[in-house]
Formats: sequence, structure tokens, C-alpha cells
Amino acid sequence: MNRFQVKKVAVLGAGVMGAQIAAHLVNVKVPVVLFDLPAKEGPKNGIVTRAVESLKKLKPSPLGVVADADLIGQANYEEHMEQLKDCDLIIEAIAERMDWKLDLYTKIAPFIAEHAIVASNTSGLSITKLSEALPEAIKPRFCGIHFFNPPRY
Repeated sequence: MNRFQVKKVAVLGAGVMGAQIAAHLVNVKVPVVLFDLPAKEGPKNGIVTRAVESLKKLKPSPLGVVADADLIGQANYEEHMEQLKDCDLIIEAIAERMDWKLDLYTKIAPFIAEHAIVASNTSGLSITKLSEALPEAIKPRFCGIHFFNPPRY
């Protein structure tokens, strides 16, 4: 039997859910890189940096060990798309807007590893409709994945 091994995960979207999913992954020592849009002002990873810093302050804590927030890799869609190639699992957790999700899938598709699973954390959008933005080779590896809010609890 061939088992799928998740050695590294990308989480797309550093909002409440995306950041807490990233925290949940580092809680079990899975390397994760958290992506978001480049900030319009200041450092380009500013959105992700603020999200990671806020994880340290939330109650109840999304982190088993607060210092583990520093293990979350920080990236933006403008400079770091190549990092997706190293990921075994890519979890999209952006806002529940079909047009935004479809646009993001089109942008990430060239950077998805041949073995990687791609998942959406959507709770209400059609997985079939979302998959239409992906190349045929990726569609069989696309699925829905759902984390309750907050993911750790």
C-alpha cells in the first residue's frame, strides 16, 4: 500500500481561518507556509506577518506553544509562488467568493507539484464549479476540506 505523506503544506489566505489552520499544522510539527496578497504599504509579507502575530494573542490560543507561531513560513502571491512546488498539500482558505477563488486557482496552477493535493476550505461553494479553473491533471487531486472555527478546537 502506498501512503500519501504530507511533509509540507501551503495555506492560501491569512485571514482568521487560514492563519488558524496554519497554527493547527505547526501544532503537530508539520511545516507550513502561509500565503496572502502582497501588502500595499510596508513589507510585502505584512498581511501574513500581522496574521501570525495575532495568533500569539488570541484566546483560546490556536497554538499549543505560542512560540511555534515563528515556525509558520510567510509568503505572498507576488514573490513566492515557487514555494508551492515543495508542498504536498495546498489548502485554500480565502473569502467565500467564487470569482476570487477561481482567479487564485488559475494563478497557482503552474506551481502545483505533480503529486500535491489541492483542497478548498469552502463551506458552501460547489467543489465541482471550483475545479473548473484547474487543469485536467489537477482535478482528480482537488477536494473540499473543512475545518470548524476555531480549527484547534
